[in-house]
Amino acid sequence: MTTLVGVTKCPVGIAHTYMAAEKLEQAAKKLGYDTVKIETEGASGTENTLTREEIVNADAIVFGADVAVDDIERFDGQKVVFGDTTSAIKDAKSLIEQYENAPVYHTKANAQEEETEKSETSKGQQNPLVKQLLNGVSHMIPFVVVGGLFIALSIAFGGHPTSSGMVIPKGTVWSAMNQVGTLGFTLMIPILAGYIADAIAGRAALAPVMISALVSNSPDILGTKAGTGFLGAILIGFAGGYLVKWINTWKIPKDLRPIMPIFVIPLLGTAILSGAFIYLLGGPISWLMTALEAMLKSLSANPSTSILLGGIIGLMVASDMGGPINKVAFLFGVASITANTPQIMGMVACCVAVPPLTVGISTLINGKNYSKDEKSAALPAVLMGLIGITEGTIPSATANPKRVFPSILIGSAVAGAMGAIFKITDVVPHGGPIVGVLGATNNLLLFLLAIVIGVTAGVVVMTVLQNRAVKKGKANLD
Repeated sequence: MTTLVGVTKCPVGIAHTYMAAEKLEQAAKKLGYDTVKIETEGASGTENTLTREEIVNADAIVFGADVAVDDIERFDGQKVVFGDTTSAIKDAKSLIEQYENAPVYHTKANAQEEETEKSETSKGQQNPLVKQLLNGVSHMIPFVVVGGLFIALSIAFGGHPTSSGMVIPKGTVWSAMNQVGTLGFTLMIPILAGYIADAIAGRAALAPVMISALVSNSPDILGTKAGTGFLGAILIGFAGGYLVKWINTWKIPKDLRPIMPIFVIPLLGTAILSGAFIYLLGGPISWLMTALEAMLKSLSANPSTSILLGGIIGLMVASDMGGPINKVAFLFGVASITANTPQIMGMVACCVAVPPLTVGISTLINGKNYSKDEKSAALPAVLMGLIGITEGTIPSATANPKRVFPSILIGSAVAGAMGAIFKITDVVPHGGPIVGVLGATNNLLLFLLAIVIGVTAGVVVMTVLQNRAVKKGKANLD
């Protein structure tokens, strides 16, 4: 009796997870294995969970996983073939046949493991860094969707434009919904960072990375006007993950090992990561924001540069989607209202809707060329764009940066320039079509036209880039 066991897992946990498992089962039977058990770690949970005994007694172990496998310590000391879902689906037989020369897997980082990762990448399999990033994205998306939709619905049905922004009366169901949505958005950042780190170093990395991600987005702690946004979360996720992975290589007395993941690593990791952002990165972030604000002020002083100003505001709004650069442009627009120059806020209002509308509409009209992860976030992105929530772009931008960023930067810059040309004004510190519909702009039709032109430019660029990537086999369609 010969036995083959394995694990399949894709970022979304739907189609490819089960397709890879089926192909491995079929190939194993053809190769003569009497018993086959494939653990599937899908969106609905883990099925056919492998025990340590089954793993140790198996004649072959094969992974078809694009992201980190749960409880990978079970496989310590066993020969493992590390493949992704694509290789399992396309040629499961060849993947299984690699077992004879497969390396022994060890949970602790060592030269052999690093060499294995390099070997996998050189064979054309998905880069480990991409797997780690996608692990964070797949866990983050439900928080973005729920948070964004709750905020969008609460503003659409309960919001009123005022001089201090879109206000929802307290004590109403819309106020409660808005607060729930805000909590979802707040959790989005630590979830993204935490599960990037989890894919690198396991559960011990969750606490220090999640806490530090919240620190990186707390202006009061950093001493800045805005946090670092999702870009800071990605930085902390990778830095924290590899920091914990390095700590795990320390030679610790056997009696002290149990307290490492529950006490030493969380305490030391949080101190190092949070300290780095507070004392090393807080100053540069503040300096950058001040410099960008000074640049915007110099451009706004000259009416002849208004179109250029609109384009630059568009680039800033789209560059980090709620991060410090975006916040500088937004706060500059807010300040312009009190300075009786609401044209600048008008440019901002045109831009903020473009990134989420671009990725959402591009995905909806060209769905076959996008992953299920991106398609699931498309409609929420459109709804968030209509309400002026730029953060609706984050899931797609994180998972597909090479195509998303050029598209939203161009589209947002075009919208900002058109807002300047049409001399759009906005007397409410908020943006997107919602403020025009509620009467906060001076010309609703031209305001909407500026947004439509910007979105059209972004959609065209994104469609061309995505279709080209699909033809070349460079797009992740899982």
